[in-house]
Formats: sequence, structure tokens, C-alpha cells
Amino acid sequence: MIADESLLGPFHAVGRDMFLTGLVSSHSGTMSVQADGRTFVSRRNAMLGRLTTDDFIELPAEGENPEGAPEDALIHRAIYRLTQARAVIHARPAATMAIALIDDRLAPANGEGADAFGTVPVAISQRPLGSPEVADLMGQMLRESRIAVLRGRGVFAWGEDLDSALHMVSLLEEMCRVGCWFRAMSREDEQPVAFERQERGSNLSPYRSSRDGNTRQPMRHGNQPRRSGGGGAPPRRDGQRRPGNGSPGGFRP
Repeated sequence: MIADESLLGPFHAVGRDMFLTGLVSSHSGTMSVQADGRTFVSRRNAMLGRLTTDDFIELPAEGENPEGAPEDALIHRAIYRLTQARAVIHARPAATMAIALIDDRLAPANGEGADAFGTVPVAISQRPLGSPEVADLMGQMLRESRIAVLRGRGVFAWGEDLDSALHMVSLLEEMCRVGCWFRAMSREDEQPVAFERQERGSNLSPYRSSRDGNTRQPMRHGNQPRRSGGGGAPPRRDGQRRPGNGSPGGFRP
């Protein structure tokens, strides 16, 4: 339990921001701070958007984690041990996690993200989140970067306070969201167009079946066959190729 209001205030504000901006779901994510030689972390399954004074546990510097500690408590402890962190956030932002399933390193081409964290490493491990091996892996990665992704598990970031750690997570998610949109738009199939010749008086959608059971197949622009996989960007309606010629875009390898 935390009785110090100076610590509770940032936890409440940042936890609420994380939930409202979609960086965590109702019961996911963790936060911790280190102050006066003591480390406080949000308990397992705490609702970051509705934190109370009973939602915090003090972590020991060594030894076993106390009852109710979150699964990633060892990672928090490793980050404090190996970095200059005063606050740590574990979030699960959707766009970042999606891009991290594909790319081994997340690298905004330019802008504020490039200045804040450069490229962001993506760690891959089949071991449980609470294992010492994963804790050591993330601690070592975060010695070189303020933020890192554990594929399929979420994002860990640290800073001098919770606000600065939140800044890292939020900024990376913005960059990844833009990357997701760009990839979707640059690789999208041409939308089906209406039949040029339809039976007079018929308003049947190309996606709907006629009453006699026959299904009308939607036409494709230029009678192009449907592509399977990411075989490059489709031609534009004016006949010109889309920029990038099917490049993944958004993030460098």
C-alpha cells in the first residue's frame, strides 16, 4: 500500500491516461516507481485506469516477490538494477505489438521518435514472462534503449518519472499506428466496382445472392485476379504505379 500522496498522484494520472489512450486494456499493464530506496509496483491484474491505494506492492531488491506481485515484477527489478530508471511502465499498445510481430526492430524514419529513441529493439523469447531469463534479457536491452518490445508480450519503457516513461510508449505507438495505416493503404486491393451493365431495374448488390440461389461475383477493377500475399502495391486507377513499388514502408528493417 502507498500512503504518500506525492507518489499516488502520478500513478493515478498516468494509469488513467494509459487506459484512455488504449495503451492498456482494463486489467493489463503495470507501473512502478523507485523512491527513497523503495520500489512500488502496481499489483497483478490491477486496473490502471482505476487505481486505489490498495493496488500497490513494495518490491524487495532481492529474494522472492511478495504475494500479489505482477508476473513481470522481475523485469521491473532488472531494469532498476541495470539502468538509471526511476520509473518503469509495461504497456500493451496494439499497433506497436502488431508491427513487432513482423519487424525485428522498429525504426521511425524521422520526426520526434527518431530523436527520442532512434530504433527500438524487439526481443523474442518463448520463456514465461516471469522467468529470470526474460528479466535479464529485457534489462540488458534497456541498458541501450529507453524502450524495448517483447514480442507478443508488450512494451517496457523507463524514465526519470512515470510521465517520461509514458512519453516513450505513447510516441512509439503513434509511429507504429502510422506505419500500420501506411502498410494497409499501400497494399490494399482495388475496391470492387459496380457492374457496368446490369439488368434494367435491378438494384442487387454485387455481394448479395439472387433469390434463385445464384451468387453474383463482385467484379474487380480491370478484371485483375486477386493476389495472394504481399505481392506489391496494386496499380492506381490512373494507370501509374503507387510509390514504393510494394515496399513495407513506415519502418526500416
